[in-house]
Amino acid sequence: MKNILVLDDNKHILEALSANLCRYLKNCNIMTASDGINGTAILSSTAVDLVLTDLDIPVEDGFQFIERTRKAYPGIPVCVMTGNCAPQFRERLRALGVQRHIQKPFHFDALADVIREELKLETENA
Repeated sequence: MKNILVLDDNKHILEALSANLCRYLKNCNIMTASDGINGTAILSSTAVDLVLTDLDIPVEDGFQFIERTRKAYPGIPVCVMTGNCAPQFRERLRALGVQRHIQKPFHFDALADVIREELKLETENA
């Protein structure tokens, strides 16, 4: 069982992400946080296999959260979901070691594929 931490400031988006990722990634446990502080608390208490974060999160932005996460947990891959995939954001993400991002709005099956690729999971039938 793989543990995936999902961060987004919108409660409804988190609920939809959790429900749909559980549907598409049956062998994964989805944990959610609405900000970087709660996300960090989960990282410090649970073995997390992948972080999926929005860039627009409260308390600290997604870039700050990613930077702190990469320093404290360098082995955990980070994927980003964002409504802004401008070249300067992609460049900044690459500088932080983020290899995968997905543009909002997205289809849940496409997001599940990104996660499967990052975690090297087998494709499952939804």
